[in-house]
Amino acid sequence: MTTRTIARVALLVAVATTLAIAESLIPKPLPWLRLGLANAVALLALVRLGARAALAVTAVRVLLAGLLLGTLGGPTFALAVAGGAAALVAMVLAARAVPPLSWLGVSVIGSAAHVLGQLAAIGALFGAGRSVLTLAPWLLATAVPLGVVTGAIVVAVDRRLEAW
Repeated sequence: MTTRTIARVALLVAVATTLAIAESLIPKPLPWLRLGLANAVALLALVRLGARAALAVTAVRVLLAGLLLGTLGGPTFALAVAGGAAALVAMVLAARAVPPLSWLGVSVIGSAAHVLGQLAAIGALFGAGRSVLTLAPWLLATAVPLGVVTGAIVVAVDRRLEAW
């Protein structure tokens, strides 16, 4: 990576970490309901800088947010790792799809993968097994519209960053 790319990744990590912490402080009408703005920053990194940069943004953001929120090493941290990793892998694969998907479509796929990754982690951590999948329809029903919202935000921000 060039120095310029490293600086951009660092800036995106700072933004993503700030958004993750801010989202954790906002009261939620439903326990699982989050907009996912930190993952939107990872998508922006994917759009602008590529998969390696998106991986760096996701990994460092999850680590820093876990450290700053005091969840590092706990179940909440494990869910963040699982969701972030699943979302990132799905978004990278979706971004490379043929025919190409829009960034909105990539965002929706990332949002759904985030939910499924967290459900898999819950099943593994708490021994819930497949019974946790009964939650999938409810969680995916919120993940899809939230993925549309975060994707629209990424598209709007990307347009503003033409010279970046």
